[in-house]
Amino acid sequence: MKKAFIIFKRDVREIFGTKAFLIICIMSFFMTAAASVITSILLSRQPWVGFPEARPALELIIGLLTFFIPLVIIMVFIWGFSGLQPAREKAEGIISSLIAAAITPRQLWTGKSLAIFLPAYLISVLSTMIAVLAVNLSVILPASGNFIFPLPLFLVSLAWDPLLLLGTLMFIILFSLAGNPDTAIAPSFIIGFGLMMGIPIGIAAGGIDLVSWDFSLWFLAGTAAAWAAVIILTRFLTRENIVLSSKGS
Repeated sequence: MKKAFIIFKRDVREIFGTKAFLIICIMSFFMTAAASVITSILLSRQPWVGFPEARPALELIIGLLTFFIPLVIIMVFIWGFSGLQPAREKAEGIISSLIAAAITPRQLWTGKSLAIFLPAYLISVLSTMIAVLAVNLSVILPASGNFIFPLPLFLVSLAWDPLLLLGTLMFIILFSLAGNPDTAIAPSFIIGFGLMMGIPIGIAAGGIDLVSWDFSLWFLAGTAAAWAAVIILTRFLTRENIVLSSKGS
């Protein structure tokens, strides 16, 4: 773990020094502010907000905020850093040097994956909490006397969904190291856009209830299946594959 932490610190330092990181942070700030302000203004103009019957609608609104803010932020980090950095380091011989320095493939894989994921996750949690607090404290709590953030929604938004995206990221890094970085990122677009489009369609069709335990458990099952696939595919993460793919890049 010590060597993985060394890789983690090195990559975090590089990520923090890029313009892309600054742009993503600014984008996250404006997205969170816009979502909070627009949602609060629109809700404040609705006379039904204070009625007990309005709770399902308010839960849905909070659910959309808390599901999509972390999803967008983490996916942008994945798309911004998971493909280009390994490809550049392969071309420059950095990956081969790290492997030759008694760092195991799994240490390299873990350190690089967490260096992208943890900053993204922390920013997404902060952004989500700001949006939830802003909408609840400015509109929902004064009107209804309730603070809305159901436990199933909390688990999906801040646990299962990030875990699914971490599994996606680790898949990308795995095949970026042991294969072709250009094709490794392709599945992330399927998952990212699939969630961004599939969840709203499912809600509109009445098949998905973001704040239900059923949805939380199904999402957890899907996350577990994704992680099982990643664990099975770690057999491709070998020194030989990493060195050969680096020579071919």
